[in-house]
Amino acid sequence: MEDNIKTYFESIFYSLIENERIIFPNKEIINTWQNVINEWINDDSIPLFVRKGSEIRGTIIEFDGRNIITTDNTPAHWVFKNIVLERLNFSPQEILELINSNKFPISFIRKKTEYETLLDGMVADNKTRLNNAGWKLAHIIGIAMKRGKNITIDDYKKHHSQFLALSNMYLIDKKFSGLAEVNLFNEIIIDYKINVLKI
Repeated sequence: MEDNIKTYFESIFYSLIENERIIFPNKEIINTWQNVINEWINDDSIPLFVRKGSEIRGTIIEFDGRNIITTDNTPAHWVFKNIVLERLNFSPQEILELINSNKFPISFIRKKTEYETLLDGMVADNKTRLNNAGWKLAHIIGIAMKRGKNITIDDYKKHHSQFLALSNMYLIDKKFSGLAEVNLFNEIIIDYKINVLKI
């Protein structure tokens, strides 16, 4: 039975691939951006992002001398749109300048409670919202932040990397967005990336 289910999902997956309803970043773009992320993580002057959409976005948390900014999924959309679709490049210093000038979007909307933490440039415009173009941005491996009393700065760094790493993202036609929540479907994607795309 399990084999039949996997075969079913594989047929859907390859149909989506053939019809260009799934988009993966290429290896060069993935690696170039990962180098930026690594430098970003290792530079204590650049704030890290933590996805906590249920909290007040734009809140700055100071943890072990590092500033951490609460966001929703917007930064991942910004990364995919600019780095993959627009083929733009950013250095860690340019990222810092965007954050410091409140021009790095970290939220899709601004609630009444967030007018002090989310300034205009921190709220994404319609072009950043990939769902407006008919896509769902999906993470292959879950990025939920660790909870509990034993959280370390390394946990925040790991979350930040998994959140923004292009190796952990793909776009799928919004009509089929539910598939991105199915573990078996994402396992098929992992196999495809390793064995076919070689990334």
